[in-house]
Amino acid sequence: MLARAVLVNGAALMLLACGNGEGQQTNEMEGSKSASADLDTTVVEVTMKDHAYEPSIITVPAGEPVMLEFENAGSVEHYFVVGDTISSDGEEFQENLFSGVSIEKSKQAKAHEEEDKEHDEEEHHENEFELAPGGSGSITFTLPESKAGTYTTACFETTGGQKHYEMGMKGSLTVTADAEN
Repeated sequence: MLARAVLVNGAALMLLACGNGEGQQTNEMEGSKSASADLDTTVVEVTMKDHAYEPSIITVPAGEPVMLEFENAGSVEHYFVVGDTISSDGEEFQENLFSGVSIEKSKQAKAHEEEDKEHDEEEHHENEFELAPGGSGSITFTLPESKAGTYTTACFETTGGQKHYEMGMKGSLTVTADAEN
């Protein structure tokens, strides 16, 4: 009798601890709420590799703070740019997703020289996020619902005369409106 009571109580505790799985997010490409950032901030971790983004498909909500945390695990510098159509010269997007949107950039620079170089480059490319090999950082932004839609992500850095996006370093970023969340 005692053994049966212990067994039933143990099973009940296991069910409580494991839960029923409802509400658990299974799509790793969608942003998730993070305890490390503001509780209302959607955080997506993005790894820059030679020559791909991981994940290559990202979904974020409109009207809410979003933080993209980057790590450059590649051997060369990489960019993260989001837009609609690549320009005819292949150097940028015709319309950058972050145009007219305030973005906050945070980087962990390795050396003072790199910090100065990145600062100078980013004055000309305010809507791009670039990292040296081994670098990490984040961008935080809130996109208005008018930006809802699917955009292309790409790296416009060149290695060996070829753009990284031509070598496969591209993907998509979908901004969902409240009705779609």
